[in-house]
Parts: sequence; C-alpha cells; structure tokens
Amino acid sequence: MLGLHFREIIQDMEDYLKPLLAQFDFSCLRPQAATPPASEMTKTKDKDEKGSSAKLAAEPGECVVLLADRGLLELPLEALSILQGEGLSSVSRDFSLQLLHSRLNIEEPDKVESDNKKETKGGKGNKGKGDQSPAIKVMRVNRDLPANTFPVDIRHMKCIVDPHNEVNIEGTSLSTRVKEILESHSQHCSHLWEGCVGSRGPHSLSEMERLLCSCSAFVYLGMESFVANIPPAKLAAIDLSECRLALLFDRTQNSASVLRQRNLDMLKSAAQVELEKPPETALLLSLGGVGCIVLNQWHSTLPQNTRSMTKVLDCLLRVRLTSGQTVHVLRRGDSEVTASYGNCSRFFPACWTFPCTVCSMRAGQRGLFMTTSSALCSSVASAAIGDPYTLWRIR
Repeated sequence: MLGLHFREIIQDMEDYLKPLLAQFDFSCLRPQAATPPASEMTKTKDKDEKGSSAKLAAEPGECVVLLADRGLLELPLEALSILQGEGLSSVSRDFSLQLLHSRLNIEEPDKVESDNKKETKGGKGNKGKGDQSPAIKVMRVNRDLPANTFPVDIRHMKCIVDPHNEVNIEGTSLSTRVKEILESHSQHCSHLWEGCVGSRGPHSLSEMERLLCSCSAFVYLGMESFVANIPPAKLAAIDLSECRLALLFDRTQNSASVLRQRNLDMLKSAAQVELEKPPETALLLSLGGVGCIVLNQWHSTLPQNTRSMTKVLDCLLRVRLTSGQTVHVLRRGDSEVTASYGNCSRFFPACWTFPCTVCSMRAGQRGLFMTTSSALCSSVASAAIGDPYTLWRIR
C-alpha cells in the first residue's frame, strides 16, 4: 500500500514539474559512447578485468546537485525519471548557490600526513618512561581522489548510538548490534571510534557536544530525530567546521521514545518543533560547518535504519564510494554493490550538500539545476537562535 502511494507521489511530481523540465536539455546526463583509439584497446581490456569497485572509481559518471525551493524539498526529487539515467553516479541537494559556493571553497585540511610528521619529529626525544601507550597503526590516505572532492579522516569519526538506552531488539541492545557492525570494519580503524552509547549509561548534552566539536565525521543511530537530542539553539552555536560528514539514521519510534518526546514537545514552540524536520536539520548542521549530511527524508523503522547503516558504512569503507555515490547506488538498488543486502527499495535517504571522503571515503559533486530560495535560511536562523543575521556565519 505504501509503495503504491509512493508511486502516485512520484507521478504527480513528474506531471507538476514537466512544463519546467521540458525547457532544459539534459543530454549531458546521458552516458556518452566513446570509441577509444586502437592503441588504448589493450589497456582498456586490462582495466575491465578489475573489480567493480575499481570500475566505479574510474568511471564515476556525472554528479548533480539539486537546488530546490522550500516547497519542493520534502518531495522525493531524486526519484525523477531524468535522474535515473546510467550517466549519473550521484544526486545530492543544497539550499542555495551561496551555501554551495562556501562548501566548494572550504580549505581542505591536509592534516593527516602533516600532523603525523610533526608528531614523529617532536616525539623522538621526548618519550618518557611513563608513556607506554600502544602504537596506533595509521592507514595511508588515498591521494588519488576524484576532482572536487575532500578527504575525511576516519581516525576521528564519532558515533552516537541510542543515547537514552530505549532500544532492545529481540533481547539484544542496539549498542551491541552497532559494535558488531564496527568490528566488521576493524581494518578501517573503526575500533578507534569514540562515542556516546546508551548502554553505558545516560549521556549528558555536554558529552555529545564535546564529541561533535572534536570529530571529522559522526554517525547517529537512535530514536526520534537527531535534533530532538540536541536543542537547535545549542546545535546552532557549536563549531562543526572540522566535521566533514554526518550520517543520521534517525526518525524511528517506540513507546518509550514517543512518551519522552511528547513530554519534551509540550515545552517547545511550533517553530522549534518545525526545526526537527529533515530540511531544517540539514540546514542547522550546514550552518555549523558540516560538509555533507545524509539523513532520512521520512520516518523509518529501527531494523531498516540498522541495515541502512550497515550498507552505507560498507560502501564508504570497503567499496570506497563517495558519499553521494553511496546514497545513489543504494537508492537505485545497484546489483553490483547491494547484492548481499537484498532489496534496497525502502532505503530512500537524502544526501544534502557537498559529499565527502574518509581517507578512502570520497565525495564530489559538480553541476546543478533547478531554483533556490533563502526563505528557509531566514526562518531556521530566527527560530533556532533568534537572529537571522547570525545565519551567515558560514566558514
């Protein structure tokens, strides 16, 4: 029933936008057939023998950023038929040309290698007898990045899992399940990830703020919306300029979370409740400096969110796709990437803003179309921090 309703929404959206889209030439989004010279045929044959991950990295296809008006942001724009061609490898969103420009001009932190050199030079003669901390093997950063991409240091990724300890799946806590997922990627330094896990006891707001301020990326898996755990006024004041990627697997509910959320919502204004919607959440994180946000557009279930988290981390860490490519292939159910996960049709997240890379994670977008509006920016700023001009504190 939900699938039928979703298809009706897509059809209505296609009919509504058809007069506008008919005015544009989208031939650039179609795959271009090119015949290589005879001298390169042998090299091409050798390259074709490589794995699917290498093929995706070598032939990424076009990347599109949608700049849509506030009234269109809640629609599944990525499901438009013109965005289903084989010539596309990534479809993401942003709020305005100004915000997109600020992301494209962020100074890329090349600290992974330089910091290691400084620590090596500075630590040769300063190691005391009491310093017996075990050595940490640092993964080498993949320097062969696509154009318009920036890396994310996985050594400084953080995770927030069920901070209120409200989830129990068939007698197993959510934190135990997440631990199993991270252990499957132990070769990618996931065993070093620090986080707030509900099974370890209740976590204060200051603890979560500390994690967000010191992370290169973070993952949230829990009940209700992410902003319901960190008040918008607090989130708007946090400096997240070092955070390149936010993966939010939220918008799920159970009886305990509904009761807790209902008591909290009684103390909020209508404007504050509005900030917990996906577009407003993405904008709040963007204003703090986050480079890329991946989150659900609608409510989901906890098992589905857990599977989605497993798929996303696998594509980013093992297959080494960019964040935009990861969301795109999972949304479409790419058989080469998602064969081991079964049907992915229920996984329909939105990738907001300029996607990114985790030492081996990559992100990159180029090209854009549609319209843009700054009305959403003003309303979010005034509701969150009371001063619409503070909005333009963009790095």
